[in-house]
Amino acid sequence: MKPKVSYWAKTPEPFDPNRKWARVTGINRLGFVEFEFTIGAKELTVELMLRPEAFDEFCEKQKVEVHDPHQLLPNRRS
Repeated sequence: MKPKVSYWAKTPEPFDPNRKWARVTGINRLGFVEFEFTIGAKELTVELMLRPEAFDEFCEKQKVEVHDPHQLLPNRRS
């Protein structure tokens, strides 16, 4: 199998379904965290919205690597 190109690093990496990312894209007017959730490769990305508490719980349970490029979630892990 040909290695996939990493979504974040642009270097060839094998597909790893255990590697998960959440890239925060915004906080909407109702306070929901808007984010892109990726599993293993950028081709497997969906857009989601969760309340901040649910987002934290989701990331913890899924063992997600959180990327918050604009630091929209103060006092949270990045």
